[in-house]
Amino acid sequence: MATRQDIQAKLAAIEQRKADALKALQAKRAKLKAQLAALDRPTKSQRRLDARRKILVGAFVLEQLEHAGSTPQALTFQGKRFVDWLVRPNDRAVFDMPAAGDSVAVASPAPGVAAAVTVLKVPFADKDQAKALGASWQPDQKRWVVPVGLDLTPFAAWLD
Repeated sequence: MATRQDIQAKLAAIEQRKADALKALQAKRAKLKAQLAALDRPTKSQRRLDARRKILVGAFVLEQLEHAGSTPQALTFQGKRFVDWLVRPNDRAVFDMPAAGDSVAVASPAPGVAAAVTVLKVPFADKDQAKALGASWQPDQKRWVVPVGLDLTPFAAWLD
């Protein structure tokens, strides 16, 4: 018949095998999780393509702003201003903007230059002309506006 010490030794051996098996399963689980994460991560070539797309879109937008006589500081898209989107000081410095939160004395704009977004009354027939001059359509508010910094003179016919 088994003694108390024999039974305790067998139980300890079982506990040790359980602990070893648990460690092995945890290691296998961690390895599988790492493999799953690697599958979800974009490849190096995908990251390169994404960066190239962003560069090309940015170059296109900058060129269109230049043709329209506007600046990145005046850029808005669907009611969001580019100036507000740039929050990191080094990103703002690229466009010669002060760091977010810095108080800067704002010079009064030149006469005839939009100091704020200016609403226009553009008939449908004139929409292409207004767009070519740099006006923006705000679909959510169903109105045409002149972005900050643009000369208002070409838009005189549509001003309130």
